[in-house]
Amino acid sequence: MTKSYNISWIIELSIFVFIIVFNSLSTFQRNKIWEEGATLWPDVVKKSPQKPRPRNYLGLAYKEKDNLEAAVKEYKMALKLDPMYANAQSNLGICYFDLGLVDEAIVEFKKAIRIKPNHANAHYNLGIAYGEKGMIKEAFSEMRKAKKLGKKF
Repeated sequence: MTKSYNISWIIELSIFVFIIVFNSLSTFQRNKIWEEGATLWPDVVKKSPQKPRPRNYLGLAYKEKDNLEAAVKEYKMALKLDPMYANAQSNLGICYFDLGLVDEAIVEFKKAIRIKPNHANAHYNLGIAYGEKGMIKEAFSEMRKAKKLGKKF
């Protein structure tokens, strides 16, 4: 006894298997991109070049890899796209501080605080920068503000 198969059933099954395999491979490829910030954020910036948040996160990924010059470039681009982006302003200050540009860092932390007065990290980092400059009274004042705003340290 031989069974005859309906050809449309075989075509449907083939299409279904193709879709499953294609989606599995696509997911695998995307997961490779999402493995770490150094691969994820360049891809996001490429797809959304006019959005400041991906630029900020790309800057963080570069900073994590100790590529401070590239991080500075991305923070500046984020601020060009959104001059009121306090986190990018504060992150720029951190990079300047790490580059030994303490005066420039202080300027950036102050800008971040003007944009967002309750930015605990900016107050904290400003306190650190003031301490580096020997401005102890100002450093303690900023640290107290950061602690009051909920900064844990």
